[in-house]
Amino acid sequence: MQTPIETILTFGLSTAETSLVKRLVSSFEIDTVALTIGTVRNYVKNHPEKKICLVVYHVNALHSKQDRVIQLIRDFVGDIVSFLILVPHEKLHEINKLLEAGADDFIELPLNEDRFSISFLILLEMGQALPRQGAKRPTVAVDKEAPSDLDGWNRVVDYIQDGLSYFAPKSLIRRARPVNISERWQRFKRLGIGGFGTVWLIKETGTGRLAVAKTPHSAELNISVLRSAAILKRLVHHPNVVHLIEVVKDHGKFILIQEYAAGPTLQHLLEKGISALDKESCFLQLLSVVSYAHKHKILHRDIKPENIIIGPTGRLKLLDFGIARDLSWQSADSSSAGTVNFMPPEQFEGRSCIASDVWALGVILYIFATNAVPYCQQNDQYPMDIEVNVESKAPRTINPDLDIELDQIIMRCLQKDLEKRYKNATELQSDLQAKFPQFGMGRLLPN
Repeated sequence: MQTPIETILTFGLSTAETSLVKRLVSSFEIDTVALTIGTVRNYVKNHPEKKICLVVYHVNALHSKQDRVIQLIRDFVGDIVSFLILVPHEKLHEINKLLEAGADDFIELPLNEDRFSISFLILLEMGQALPRQGAKRPTVAVDKEAPSDLDGWNRVVDYIQDGLSYFAPKSLIRRARPVNISERWQRFKRLGIGGFGTVWLIKETGTGRLAVAKTPHSAELNISVLRSAAILKRLVHHPNVVHLIEVVKDHGKFILIQEYAAGPTLQHLLEKGISALDKESCFLQLLSVVSYAHKHKILHRDIKPENIIIGPTGRLKLLDFGIARDLSWQSADSSSAGTVNFMPPEQFEGRSCIASDVWALGVILYIFATNAVPYCQQNDQYPMDIEVNVESKAPRTINPDLDIELDQIIMRCLQKDLEKRYKNATELQSDLQAKFPQFGMGRLLPN
């Protein structure tokens, strides 16, 4: 049987947008076809050999009923094809209607190339993993000896920041893979359920590899899933980030398939007791990954011991970028989401910034130094009602043996005045290493 020709359909793209799409796929075995709403039906009908992996539609700011146009395209290409829309500012007030009509993700215009490239590549990869509309899902054997050379992919995205080289378009990988979550991944054990959705431990058929599937409660959270996926893609090169394996679409919901990080949480270790050496090693690794995120303008917003896994070898993994923000193209928004005992005053007020993560790092270092939190807020349900004027006691009032300069570093992390706090984790990291080059040997923090 002839291998289907993978195809991207575009509608109404400008010359610059078309050029960007062609650059992104120039090394791939993928056709790019420009259509109009009047030609799409005949194209799909007359080209059954084409596997449509992605649709990119530039919403027309001058025409009404753009949701109807999107719905028509969706009807012609099928339910499972990935669908990205470019939305002019004048149409942003209609975004919910446009998404409900059949779009999977949107990019606000004027176009941010990095932002577009990340969403484009996530949706393309997802579309390639799915069967053609109406096609029988094949059973695909895995060739364990075949290499997975991504050099071509890396060349394509050299002009974009680090992180995008992790994307693995199927046309560049000679190792085939099963195409559906129900075939590739089997639910093994439910790990938890929360406000966002359900987290499952899953197993890859054939290999037995374990992974984690984060499934949202409803398709209305699909955009949040894609935003989290985009952030994880950007941070993929750091060893202390839980890596994203893929995004799959199942029954209308986007599911994050992530690396399984085995081991207890830092919270569990703190409850059992953790050595000074392990505390310092943990904090240096945490500083490293948060500094890396801050250099990429990623704000985590929920750094806490429950979101930190320590593996059997001592490797730290920072989890849960569900409320993180990519400040290179997003605002921090006005949300007061987070965990109250690790949130600075500005986060309660919906004014999060990069330095907000520094406060959370300071709280963790405070716990390491004193076995206590700076102050305890009991109201975890209504952050806007939290008392933000309480003062943190200096760690040395609890642990008089603590080095005075380390005490000062911790208190600088916990400054309410943003001008007095470290601006980011990199600044904190530099100061800690300059004043305590021996930090990491277990000599500064108590057991």
